[in-house]
Amino acid sequence: MLDNNVFWHFAVQIYSTPEVADLCLTLQNRYQLSVNDLLFGLWLAREGKQLPPQLDDQQVQQWRSRTLEPLRKLRYDLRQSKQSEDQQCCYEAMKQAELSAEKVEIGLLYDLRDLCPDAAGADVKPLNQLSYLNLCVAAKVTAKTAENLGDLPALLRQLSDKAAGAVVIG
Repeated sequence: MLDNNVFWHFAVQIYSTPEVADLCLTLQNRYQLSVNDLLFGLWLAREGKQLPPQLDDQQVQQWRSRTLEPLRKLRYDLRQSKQSEDQQCCYEAMKQAELSAEKVEIGLLYDLRDLCPDAAGADVKPLNQLSYLNLCVAAKVTAKTAENLGDLPALLRQLSDKAAGAVVIG
């Protein structure tokens, strides 16, 4: 399934950009945002699509809460205690399991692409602007809430700018 998933290939390439990865992890750790949701918003912008605020991603949310997040928590716990070689092997296996769960989630998000409208017409925006709008939707930032969210809007802007400037072959 993922071998021909262009979103997966995009996610791997864009996340390998150090500034993009650092910003995504900051947003995940500071604001509990999903890196995959952020990457989905960036990819949709590259595809000329908008991330709709009311997107029905219930299947993604269930996978994340039941599978991905528990795996991540286990890996974090193991990271703190990997003193023996066996614990190190277990930690590495948990990293691979988490990556596999991330791939499944990216596949679920990819399946939602046709529910996202084209950003065509009079409102066509530059890539970094459409990326920023999609990231705001992913982070549930609105004009009304933006003032009370600390540095979240600025971090989203930085991420959209870095991602828009990144070279992705695809």
